[in-house]
Amino acid sequence: MGIKHGGEREKMFLRHRKALIDYATPLLGSRDDAEDIVHDAFLRFAPDVNEAPLPPKTYLFRIVRNLSFNKRSRRKRETSLPENDIPWWARPLTIETPEAALLFGEQVRSVSGVIDNLPEKARVVLELYRFEGLTLAEIAARLGVSTPTAHRLLKEAMDVVKAKMALPK
Repeated sequence: MGIKHGGEREKMFLRHRKALIDYATPLLGSRDDAEDIVHDAFLRFAPDVNEAPLPPKTYLFRIVRNLSFNKRSRRKRETSLPENDIPWWARPLTIETPEAALLFGEQVRSVSGVIDNLPEKARVVLELYRFEGLTLAEIAARLGVSTPTAHRLLKEAMDVVKAKMALPK
């Protein structure tokens, strides 16, 4: 069984492709993302050879809407970090005195030592996320793990670093 090329669903999809992309673009904030979602929608919409009759075009728009909302909420979960998530050692700062520069250098070496002693996958995820600026989805793809696994590894690594680098009160 495969997709019936030239079938009624494919014709309907091609007829409404531009409108679907135009519909998804404001939902996602990106035309490229909208095109990806519309492609995914076609794969869900395209029937097997022995599939039932053609549903209304509103069904195709509903698929695009649902996929768009799913992608948007996934992106929001992946990219949202609490405001106080950036620890003191990751914030940019100006160093006023040589003593402050020395103290800062010692703190950086200390953080580096903590990061070096993390389990390998957690260390790699932390470095890719914090220092290379990759998204959790990009990290997951690079490491061959799921996005939730990448998120869990990052959280575990950050918790260890935060605990070991917490300033005495």
